[in-house]
Formats: sequence, structure tokens, C-alpha cells
Amino acid sequence: MTGWPLAEDAPNTADLAKCVHCGLCVNSCPTYAITGLEVESPRGRIHLARAVAEERIPLTETVQEHWELCLQCRACEAVCPSGVPYGQIMEKARAQLQAAPPSKSWGRTFRRLVLRQVIGRTRVLATLLAPVRFFARSPLRKLLRASGLLRFMGPIGLLEAQLGRPGRPFRPNNKHEEGDVALFTGCVMGELFGDVHRSTVRVLERSGTHVFAPRNQTCCGALSAHDGDLEEARRLARLNISAFEASSAKTILVNAAGCGAAMKEYGDLLEGDSKFAERAQAIAAKVLDFSEYLVGRTLPVGRLPAKVTYQDACHLAHAQGISTEPRTLLGAIEDCELVETDGADLCCGAAGIYSLLQPAMSAELRQRKALEFAKHKPDLIVTANPGCQMQYEAAIREAGIEARVLHLAEFLDEAQATSTRSP
Repeated sequence: MTGWPLAEDAPNTADLAKCVHCGLCVNSCPTYAITGLEVESPRGRIHLARAVAEERIPLTETVQEHWELCLQCRACEAVCPSGVPYGQIMEKARAQLQAAPPSKSWGRTFRRLVLRQVIGRTRVLATLLAPVRFFARSPLRKLLRASGLLRFMGPIGLLEAQLGRPGRPFRPNNKHEEGDVALFTGCVMGELFGDVHRSTVRVLERSGTHVFAPRNQTCCGALSAHDGDLEEARRLARLNISAFEASSAKTILVNAAGCGAAMKEYGDLLEGDSKFAERAQAIAAKVLDFSEYLVGRTLPVGRLPAKVTYQDACHLAHAQGISTEPRTLLGAIEDCELVETDGADLCCGAAGIYSLLQPAMSAELRQRKALEFAKHKPDLIVTANPGCQMQYEAAIREAGIEARVLHLAEFLDEAQATSTRSP
């Protein structure tokens, strides 16, 4: 017996049973830290999932709300002694919401439409984000900020606050190339954070690495998976697997933490697909984060006089277990004063599209970051994920400080370029 409406994509019973409710996850959970409620902790959400699976409680809207408030930052996984795969559990729990009442709610239907038909379609996304880039650099933006109207525009005002100054888009090459390292360009990352990709290429080339971006790649599928649309996540994964199989790359380099975590887990996502299961594992084994790849390589001297704080991207620190590598790279830069803030590894509240779906909780977490920034007054805030970069753009405005938000690749690129210009 099972209470899951989509049994084929239900949380694994053995995975649920791994949770012994020891409570070590509680203090690492952002939503528990804000609410103090057991049902907003990882073990509380797992307890609800077991109760639904065993048909002790129905899959009510209230249960769904507790799952949807989860950021899926996976900080709990990093401290769990039992190895509970909480990220997979939550993705499969949310998959049930596609078939559970009110699965046809306007909000959920619209969200799925956007993720499938915009984020998951590279040409559509490129077309829709072109005017966003234009607006970001237009006089109209300055006028809107000066008018104060953005404070009354809800989600639109928040998006404006999160929007930096996007450069030109960076898209996969239109010709076939060969090389040892293939760059994953992503969806929003390639369209709004093209400068991060360009910095990544320059830093890699200075280290003696030729990097290329295979064509036909697309969104990694993380946003859909986190929303419970595993069917769409698998479709996108298959496209990326085929795209990277067509190249000669021995390494697939990813500079977006969420994308890297998702791609490293393609084997789990497609384990039930007889055609793609082994291929998914092979591709996943090639995926490395930007910092993971660079540590240990010979890099040119970098110099950048600035007070810098590094803020961990959740899916880099918690899902991939990478937190010392970025700091090692930053620490090697001359005249860089690296300042650690309290809660550097606490989720910023971006979490993909979470800041739009759960604005109150997201704002609480962003405010915690803003208070730390106001306290330490860094010149530069460095991170490793596009969603985090956008959230910190809003946080520095709330903190009332003059600071720049950079991706780690942008920081290293600037430091290396500065060093070569120094007398």
C-alpha cells in the first residue's frame, strides 16, 4: 500500500528509513532557523513523507506547503550521519504534487509551463531575455529606481533589485571543436552571465587549458527537478548527455553550483532508463566544478587589493562537498583580504526560483546576509552560482554598502589581469 499518487516517482522507502530522527540536521536547516518549527526541518519533512507513504495521513495542501517551503539547499545532507539522500527525497516528494490536488492550481501550472517552454527551450529563453539585458543598461532603469516605484511592484521590483548589469550572452559554439575540457553553458547562466563564462575561458587558458563549448547542450534540468517535474528534468539530461558524448572532452567543466550538482547526479536521475543509465553515469563522472578543476594547477600570479568575502553556494558546499577549493584560490591572490562572515554557508534564499515562490522566507535569509555585509563592509562579494549572485545584488542594496558581486571566475580573471598590468 502507498499513499503516493505517482508511485513510479515516489521517494524510496529505504531512503526514508535511513532517517533516524537524530536531529543533527535541525541546526543546519535555514527554514527551521527562521521558524523554529519541527515540520520545517528536514526530519520533520521526512516524517511527513513516511506518513503519506504509509497512508497514515493524506497528501493535503498543508503537507505540500511544508515541502514547498524547503529550499533544497541540502545543508542537512552535509551533517547527516546516516547518509540520508534528502535532495532526492524532496524532489520525488514534490513530483507527487503534479498529481495531487490541487495539482491544477494556476500557480503550479504556470510555473511548469515557464520551466518547460521557456527555461527548457534555449531559443525561447534567448528571445525573452534580450529585452531584459537592454533594460538593465537603459536610462529607464535609473529613472525607475529614482522614482521609488519599484518598491510597490512586488516580484518585478525584486527581480530588478537582483539584476546586475548583464553582458553579452555566451552560447555554445556553432562549429564542432575538440579538446580535453568542455564548458557547460547552461540556460540563464549563458544568457545573463555571459561574462562569467568569458572569464572562465580566460582563466582556464592562462592555466594552459583549451576549453570549448559543445553545441546542442541545454538547461541542466535542476530547476525542473527541484520543482518536481522529473519528466522534464530527464528530457533535458538526455539532451545534454547526447551533446557531450558527441565531443572528445575528458572533463565537463561547470561554473554554476546548481548545474554541477544536477549533472553529477544524472546517473541517479536516469537510473531507470535502460538506454541512458550507463551513459548518464559516464557523463556524470566527467563533471567537475570550476574551482575543483583549478586547484592544484599552475596559475599565473594574481593581485587584487580588496576586502573580499566568499559566500558558499549551497549546491557547491553541501551537495558537492566543495568549500575549501574556492577559498584556496582566493587566498593565493596577492593583497586580497579574505574576510569570513557568520553564516557564509547558510543559504542566501535564492534557491533557483524560490525567491519568487516564497518571497517572505527568501527575504528573511537575504536580510541575514545583508546584516553581515553591513557589519564587515567588504569591497567584493564572491560566490559560485548565478542565483546567489542575483540575491547578493539585492542584499548589498539592503545593506546600504558600496560593493561588487562577482563570480569566482570573474574575480580570478580580474586579479590575473590586474597583476599583468602592475609595474
